[in-house]
Amino acid sequence: MSKNKSAAETDSVKDTETAAADTEAVSDETVPEAVKSELEEAAQEAAEAVQAEAEEKIAGTGNSMMPDIGEAAEEEGGLEALPVLPEKKTGGIKAAAEKISKFFGIFGIPDLFLPRFIAAFFLISGYNLHSVRKEYNISSVYNWREYVDKIEGRTTFLFIAVVFMLLTVLYCVLPKKAKITDQALGIGSVLFFAIETVWRTVDSALGISVIGISCVFIVYCADKLHDRSIKRRLPDWFSFIIAIAATVLVGWFVAYTTVLRHKTFCSSCFDFGIFVQMFHSLSTDLTAVTSCERDKFLSHFLIHSSYIYYILVPFYKLFPKEDTLLIAQAVLSMGGIIPLFLIARRHKLHGLALLFICLGYCFCPGLIGPCYYEFHENAFLPTLLMWLLWAVDGRKVIMTYLMSALVCIVKEDAPLYVVCIMLFYFFANKGDRKRWHGIIISVISLGYMLFITNWLIKHGDGQMMTSSRFGLLMIDYQGGLGEVAKNTLMDPAYFFSTFITHKASIDGGNLNHKDTLTFFLQVMLPLIFVPFFTRKIYRFWLMLPFVIMNLVIGTGYGYAADIGFQYIFGPSCLLLYMCVLNIDDMDPDKRRLFPVAIGSASMIMSFTLFSNHIGYITTYRNNQSYYEDMEEMLDRIPADARVAAEHNLVPHIAERDEVYNLHIDDVRTQEGYLANREKYDCYVFNMNSTYDAYRPFMEADYVVFDQIPGRAIIYMTPEYYSSIKH
Repeated sequence: MSKNKSAAETDSVKDTETAAADTEAVSDETVPEAVKSELEEAAQEAAEAVQAEAEEKIAGTGNSMMPDIGEAAEEEGGLEALPVLPEKKTGGIKAAAEKISKFFGIFGIPDLFLPRFIAAFFLISGYNLHSVRKEYNISSVYNWREYVDKIEGRTTFLFIAVVFMLLTVLYCVLPKKAKITDQALGIGSVLFFAIETVWRTVDSALGISVIGISCVFIVYCADKLHDRSIKRRLPDWFSFIIAIAATVLVGWFVAYTTVLRHKTFCSSCFDFGIFVQMFHSLSTDLTAVTSCERDKFLSHFLIHSSYIYYILVPFYKLFPKEDTLLIAQAVLSMGGIIPLFLIARRHKLHGLALLFICLGYCFCPGLIGPCYYEFHENAFLPTLLMWLLWAVDGRKVIMTYLMSALVCIVKEDAPLYVVCIMLFYFFANKGDRKRWHGIIISVISLGYMLFITNWLIKHGDGQMMTSSRFGLLMIDYQGGLGEVAKNTLMDPAYFFSTFITHKASIDGGNLNHKDTLTFFLQVMLPLIFVPFFTRKIYRFWLMLPFVIMNLVIGTGYGYAADIGFQYIFGPSCLLLYMCVLNIDDMDPDKRRLFPVAIGSASMIMSFTLFSNHIGYITTYRNNQSYYEDMEEMLDRIPADARVAAEHNLVPHIAERDEVYNLHIDDVRTQEGYLANREKYDCYVFNMNSTYDAYRPFMEADYVVFDQIPGRAIIYMTPEYYSSIKH
C-alpha cells in the first residue's frame, strides 16, 4: 500500500509542478496581457484538476482495510479464499442502466431537463402575456381572472411540449461546443416573461417581486453554462459590441421619448425652460443670464456653479433647439459604458459576466430615470465619474487630475464625489507612492467646495439652495456647510436616523409622501446589494455620496430620494464600481453569476419603472397636427417680445432674452387690477382655469394676437401690437 500511495503522491507532485510550470511560462512578458490572463486562469484550473485527481488516487489506494493492488494475499484465508459472489445479474443491471443513461445523454437529459423546461415554459407564458395584453388590454396581474379566461390551457401545454421537443432535437444536431441553447434560451425566456409581466405597470413592489423570482431561474440557467467554453464563444470584443448596441438602443429610446415628452407639452419652466433660455444666452454672448428662473435677470451661475455647461455650447450653437439638450443628456447618461467595460475587464470579468455587468450599467434605473425630469447638469456625472474611476483604478495620475477638475465644475456639491473617490484611492493603495495624489486632490476639491459654496451664499442664491437641501441638519440657516458638519458631529444619532424614513418633506414642511425604503430598494436591488458584500471598510467611501446626497438630504428634500430626479445620477456610478470591485474578490463561480443577476435585475426594474414612457410616442403620433399647430403659433411671437407664459409653454418660447413664468398671484381680482403688467408685452395662455382668472383683464385692455380656438390664445398690449404692425 505504501508503494502505491508514494507513487500517486509522486504523480501528484509531478502534475502540480507541470501545471505550475505552465503558469510560470504564461507570465512571459512577450505574451499579450489579455491572452496571458486567460492562459493563467486555464493553467490554474488545470492544476486544481490535477491535484483533485491525485488526491482521489491517494484516497482510493490508501484504505488500510484493503490490500494494495499487486500485493499477494498474506495467507490462504485471505481474500482469495472468500466465495465469489454472482456478479452477472448486478453487472447486467448496471450495464443496462449505463446504456439507458447514455441514450438519454444524447438528448441532454437529465442534466438539461430543467433549463429546457424553464425555456419552454417561460417563452410560451411570456407570449401569452404579450398577446392577451395587445389584443384585449388585460393585465395578467391586476385582472388575473379575466386573463385566465383568455388562455386556452390545452393549447398552452401543447406549445410548451412542442418547444421542449424542438430544443431537444436542436441539442442533438448541434456540435458539442454549441450545446448551450437550453441555458441561453432559458435566460432569455425568463427575461422576456419578466419584462412582459412588469410592462408599463410603474409598480415598484411588483418589480421587486418579479426580480426576486426571476433571478433564481436566470442564475440557475447561467450556472449550467461552463465558464471557459462561454469565454471562448463570447470573447471580450463581442461582449463589447453587444453592450454598445444595447447602450445605443437604450440611449435612443431615452432621447426619443424625452424629446416627444417635450413636444407633447409635458415639459415645464422648471427645470427645462430655464436651461433653454440659459443656453440661448450662452450661445449669444457666453453669459448664462435668465429671467424665468428667479423672475428677474440673473445669471444661473449665481445659483449653481455649473461651469461644465460651456462644453455643450458649441453643439447648441450648431443645433439651437430644445431637442439638442435632451439628446445630449441621454448621450451623457449612457457615456460611461466604455470606461465601465474597461474597468470590468481589468478586474477579470469575461464572457457572460462582462456582458451582463455592462447591461447593468445601460439599464441602471439611476441613469435612466432622471432623464425624464427635464434637463440638468448632473447628467454630465455618469460619463465624467466613470472615466475618473477608470483613471483611479489604473493609477493614471494625469487623467485623475483632469477628470477630478471636470467633476468639480459640474456643480457646487460635485466635489464631494471627488473627495470620497480620492480617499478610497488613498486607503486602497497602501505602499504606493501615487496614493498621496489622492490626499492632494481631496484637499483641493474640499477647499473648492467650501469656497464656491460660501461664494454662492454671499454673492448669489446659494443660501436658499443650501438651506433647502440641508435644512433638516441646520439650526442656523446662515451657517452654510460648516453648520451642517458641526451638527452632524454633535448629534450623530439624529444624522443616522435620517437614512431611512417613511415620509420626506419638501420646502417649507409640505409633506411629500415618499417612502425612502422603496427608493433604497429601487437603487440597491438591481445591484443585488453587492456594494455591501465586502469586508474592506475603505470601499464604503464610495457609498458616502449615496448616503448623504440621497438618503440624508432626501429626508428633508424629497426629490433627492426619488429615482426620477437628477440627484441619483452620480451615486449610481460609484455603486456600480463598488459592484465590480466586490465581485472581483469572489470565487470564480460567484464572479460568473453575480453580474448575470445584476444585469437581469437592472433590466427588469427599468422596464418596470420606465417602459410606460413609450406612451409619449403614441400620444404624439395620434395628435401630431395638434402639437405642430401649437408650435407654429408660438413661433409667430416676435423674438424681442417680453413674454409671460404658463409653465408648460415657457420651454417652447424660451429662446429669447426675456421670458417669464406666468403667476396666478398677479391677478388681483378683489382690488380690480393686474399686477406687473408693465413687465410684459405678451401673455400666452392655455384654455384653462388660469386663463379664466386673467380673462376679464385681457379682454378689457389687451389685443388678441393669435389663437387656436379651444386650445391656446396669445394677447398683446395695444402699444406693442401697434409697433409690430408698423
